[in-house]
Amino acid sequence: MPFVVSHGRKIYYERHGQGPALLFCHGAGSNAATWWQQLPQFARDFSCITMDLRCFGRSVAPLDEFEFALFVADAIAVLDAETVERVAVIGQSLGGMVGLRLALQHADRLWAFAACDTSLTINHPALLDAMAKRVTRVQALTVEQRSLGRWFIEQHPDRAALYAQINHFNPSAHAFDSDAWGAAVTGLMAPRNLLPLEALAGIACPTLFVVGSEDPLVPVEVMQAFAQQVPGSALHVVEHAGHSAYFEKPEEFNENVLAFLKRHCPA
Repeated sequence: MPFVVSHGRKIYYERHGQGPALLFCHGAGSNAATWWQQLPQFARDFSCITMDLRCFGRSVAPLDEFEFALFVADAIAVLDAETVERVAVIGQSLGGMVGLRLALQHADRLWAFAACDTSLTINHPALLDAMAKRVTRVQALTVEQRSLGRWFIEQHPDRAALYAQINHFNPSAHAFDSDAWGAAVTGLMAPRNLLPLEALAGIACPTLFVVGSEDPLVPVEVMQAFAQQVPGSALHVVEHAGHSAYFEKPEEFNENVLAFLKRHCPA
């Protein structure tokens, strides 16, 4: 089980497959284990790196280190440890926020970016409204209800239960005070972290936006606005999926993201 030390903490990661490199960055309800439906497919053509972001899974750290600057630094440390010069980032929710910062701050390291069900911490009224509503109801909902579409929960209760179990691997489920964890997650969209919509024009690599049609946090129209800001980008809407389209509709997600990556794969 490989770890890399970044800013005083051991950051867990795995590498599977051969070929151009991909970095999978999970959301705030997951960890590296959540990509189990992607790895067998993507590793046929690509070298796939998954990691537990700081404060998640096996990357143990205190909540005062729940900061974007450290998330980005940790991702770069993993790439450097594996001598990966250029990578495509596939980021869901929090992972997409980290991916955007990698694309803007380390443009020379990215050959593509797939931003999946993520606010990207963009200062957009519809996003801020969705986040405000989430804060008022989040304590009454399970992680599945917060992140998965109704269709998936009804049709696949077994996989919805697995989604929850993967989340329970995180320290947030057993080691952190729930109020402190909630404040840390909510703080992702604090004014100090927000970026203007126009910042998206700074993405220089090929970009794909993916969003579930039932995503309660990132409305489809917001993703459409994001895509309009990134020249040459594409948008795919996954019907009957919530905030975790990669988990809920893996076949459709895999097909579309793989096609995007293969179109832009470096020679």
